[in-house]
Amino acid sequence: MNKISHKIRSTATQLSQLYKPSLLFAKSVLIASAVVTISLMGVRQLGILEPLELSAYDQMLRWRPDEKPDSRLLVVGITEADIQKMKQWPISDRKIAEILQKLEKMQPAVIGLDVLRDVPLGDGREELSKVLQKSDKIIGVCLVTDGNPDSPGSPPPPGISENRVGFADFGVDPGGILRRALLFMKPPIIEGNSTVEKHLCNDNSQVLASFNLQLALNYLQRQKIYPQLAPDQSLWLGKTQFKKLESNDGGYSNADVRGYQILINYRSRRNLANQVRITDVLEGKVDPNLVKDKIVLIGYTTETVKDFFYTPYSGRRQDKQFMPGIVAHGQVVSQLLSAVLDNKPMFWFWPEWAEILWLSGWSIVGATVASRMAHPAQLVGTFGALLLVCGGCGFGIFLLGGWVPVAAPALGLILTGASIVSADRFNKAGYGKVISDRVKQVFKIEIDQAQKEQQVAEITESDFFKELQQKKEKLRVGKKETPQPAPSQLPEITASAAELPKAQSEADEYLAPLQEKAKQQKQRAAATASESGSKTGIPIDSHLGAGSGETKPDEEFSDLQGKAKQMRQRRAAEKKIKDQKIDSLTDKEDGAKNEE
Repeated sequence: MNKISHKIRSTATQLSQLYKPSLLFAKSVLIASAVVTISLMGVRQLGILEPLELSAYDQMLRWRPDEKPDSRLLVVGITEADIQKMKQWPISDRKIAEILQKLEKMQPAVIGLDVLRDVPLGDGREELSKVLQKSDKIIGVCLVTDGNPDSPGSPPPPGISENRVGFADFGVDPGGILRRALLFMKPPIIEGNSTVEKHLCNDNSQVLASFNLQLALNYLQRQKIYPQLAPDQSLWLGKTQFKKLESNDGGYSNADVRGYQILINYRSRRNLANQVRITDVLEGKVDPNLVKDKIVLIGYTTETVKDFFYTPYSGRRQDKQFMPGIVAHGQVVSQLLSAVLDNKPMFWFWPEWAEILWLSGWSIVGATVASRMAHPAQLVGTFGALLLVCGGCGFGIFLLGGWVPVAAPALGLILTGASIVSADRFNKAGYGKVISDRVKQVFKIEIDQAQKEQQVAEITESDFFKELQQKKEKLRVGKKETPQPAPSQLPEITASAAELPKAQSEADEYLAPLQEKAKQQKQRAAATASESGSKTGIPIDSHLGAGSGETKPDEEFSDLQGKAKQMRQRRAAEKKIKDQKIDSLTDKEDGAKNEE
């Protein structure tokens, strides 16, 4: 049995020695990746990585191939050529009414008028009001207030019912780039006691739908698809759920997601749908098949009117950097219809725990590769390939409709690799050992001194020490009060002599542990002081606090040892005297018997 247990122990020792380098390697990799992952997650929460993530998103959107034009939409643009041809700016209410009447005759599914008519423009105000009042296919726009009395918003066109009005506002990211769409919202409260005229788009008691959502809903109603709100307040159109954008979804960090927002899934950078000019409609040059059962969007496409946006497609383009507002609304309408009718996936995002695993995984890969490669050229080439793989994985997920962080894992890959390489160079140069030895030395001196002081305090304050002091005082008093024995008191002397070893053994039992502790502490203090004095060149007395006005621990132990030694010497002398007296009395007794 002993042989088997010995063999098991030896095998375990060999295995531990065999796998010890692997365990040390895994430990260093995991520590480096954990530190980098936690640091990057903290930096990401502060929003420092958001510009990088948004830039990566824009680039992936530009790399993604465009879809074919949406045949369910028709854009009627008001161009600079139309303005010059009609000799009107802005276009009068009568012209707008005439355009609407011509389009209605071609039987569209719904008409979206992205032209503000909050005040009369030219003649034909009453005519426009009658057209808007009679038609149930026209959707008008308004602008929502931002809560400032100087920006009360713009009311809808005259004569149109409230259920056929949508707000034209978008949520724009820092830098002016349009990536998000508002589906519905509640207007903010206007600050102060202002006399601003109330209208639909500054009434805080109303929940307003967006212009693009109104167009999509009117189109889907023809196919018996109606909006529903789930218990979690998410929007459903048929079997399609439109999840509300959260503040940390994708590459965002604490984004402003008030209202009900979604990420815009752009269809195309150029050809969203068929497009005609407004003068073509007035002159009857538009094919009715382009209008029938379609969503017709009317709006400005000229840069003269400041109704355009920067988009992810604007990056590094010298021309056509802007997207007209009416085309941006068309992108959202097409996205909603494609999700419901074509089963096109909406953008989806990973939960936070999955993003942490994604980031830590790439950090572990970076640390592992850096610890296995020593040649600089191979290391740089391998990391370049890994960065391409990381970006490729992110782009592949993007093509499937998911947006996951790309910049953060790339940084985690680089930082963990750099930390492993730096630590390896640092240790090989010997700086790490020197610093660790210095730190250990300082901490060892401080810890030993603290332990000594703590042990002295524990000994002097213990019940054992106090009891020993009391016994010492009793023995001292007993010696003073004990009278010298006479020859006739032999039994008493003999009895006292018999009890003396017992009392001495009890005292020794109390003193022996104390002396042993004192001896050990003194040896440890001497060894530590000599070591620190020899290495640092600091005098031992000054290092231990001599001259500071406090009692040193060694002096306390020396005093305690001296008192214990005196007590033992005193007892030994008393025992010797009593033994001599007993021997003399015994000799006298023997002599008396011999005489008899």
